[in-house]
This record gives sequence, structure tokens and C-alpha cells, in this order.
Amino acid sequence: MKLSDDDRLMAVRDFFTPPQLLEFFDLPDGAARIEWGERQFTERDGRFRVRRLDGEPDAGASTVWTPTPGGFRYEVHAPQGVRAEIATWRDAHELITARMTAVRYGALRSAVELARSHEESYVPCPGTYADPEAWAAKFYRRWSRQSSTLQLKASAALDAILPAAVAHPSLF
Repeated sequence: MKLSDDDRLMAVRDFFTPPQLLEFFDLPDGAARIEWGERQFTERDGRFRVRRLDGEPDAGASTVWTPTPGGFRYEVHAPQGVRAEIATWRDAHELITARMTAVRYGALRSAVELARSHEESYVPCPGTYADPEAWAAKFYRRWSRQSSTLQLKASAALDAILPAAVAHPSLF
């Protein structure tokens, strides 16, 4: 069976984290995107799997990405049967480009860079904080709260570019 339009959107959307989307979009050409895609599958041990969430089409269905030359094969293992097609990195780039605007790009870049910078600022508990409660209260909770806020902003930027097939309710 062939993929639905929602399946195609979810194949691209669910593959990317915000930093990966920014990196992929910034690549100069198709050859670089193909190389990038191959590297992603190598880092993911050759396959990538996700189970669809409640509220999404075919909730609970298993989805699988496997590498193909120049792209990937996306399969949806639903109760009605398996739907699958091959998508190229060019297809993914065209889908992303169709929804990318200067404002969305700027929001994604800013959110990803802020989150990355914040992650790099983390340091393990220094020796002066021998008490774990003091460490958590004085540094880690505040750092973690900020990290979560920045990651939500990056996810919101990804959602603006690649919206969910079924809109998710706001977290707050």
C-alpha cells in the first residue's frame, strides 16, 4: 500500500530534531544532503524506528526508516497492513523549503543556537558542592529549567516548519 499525505509529512517531520533540521537545511546541495542522510543512518545503527503517539494517524503504529541510495524507505506498520514508499533527501528538502520562511528560519536558528550554547555551559558538580542538595538547588535545577525552555522553543520552531499531521495541544 502507498503512503498517505500525512505519512509523507510524518516521515520527514519525525526524522529530524531541531538541530538536525537546521543542519540539513543549511547544506549547500543535494550531494551534501545525501552524504548527511547516510551519516544519520550510520549513527542510528542503520535503521530508525518510532511508534506513533496517541492522537496521530494510526496511533501506536510502528514506523521504520531504512536507508536507500539518495534517501530512505519509510514504512508504517498499521493494523490495516504495511504502507511503504521510498523518499529522497531531495523530497525532504522540497517539503521543508515549501514551509520555510525567513522568520521561521530565524526562529529555528536562534532557538537551536541558544539551546546548544546552554548545553555547552553545563559543568558537572564542582568539588565545593559536596552536598547534592546544595548543587541541585544552586545550579542544576535552574540550568535544567532553562534547558527545557530552550528545547521547547526549538521544538516550536520545528513545528512551524514541519507541523504535526494532527495538531498537538499546547504544553502550556
